[in-house]
Amino acid sequence: MTVFDPDEVLIVARHLWSRSDEASNRSAVSRAYYGVFLRARNMAGIFDRHSKVHQRTQQHYEQDGQGALAMKLRRLRECRNDADYSTDRKVTRQEAAEAMNLSQQIRAELRVLAGRRQYREGIKGVGGDR
Repeated sequence: MTVFDPDEVLIVARHLWSRSDEASNRSAVSRAYYGVFLRARNMAGIFDRHSKVHQRTQQHYEQDGQGALAMKLRRLRECRNDADYSTDRKVTRQEAAEAMNLSQQIRAELRVLAGRRQYREGIKGVGGDR
C-alpha cells in the first residue's frame, strides 16, 4: 500500500499547465508523465528504483495484453524526456496540452484495468478459480 497518491502529481501538472510560461509547460509534461507512471508501476507490482523501471513497467503492460496502454506510456515518457532534457527547443503550451490529454487517457485506462482486476480477484475469492 502506498502512502502517497500519484493522482496528486496530476493535480500539480494541471496547475502548472494553467500557467503560460515555458518552464511551466516543461514541468507540466514531466509531472503528467510521473503522475501516471507511478500509478502504472505500482499497479504492476514493480518497485525497482533504477532507470530501467520505466521500460520494465511498459513491458509488463505489453505482456499483460495492454499493448495500447504500454504504447501511450512510452509516448508520454518520450514527451517527458524532451521536456526535461531538450533545452535546444521550446516546449509549447500545445505540447503540454497533448501530454495532459495523454496522461488523462492513461489514467482512465488504469482505472478500468484496476476495476477488472478487483472483479477477477473477487470472483476467485467467492467461487474459487473458474
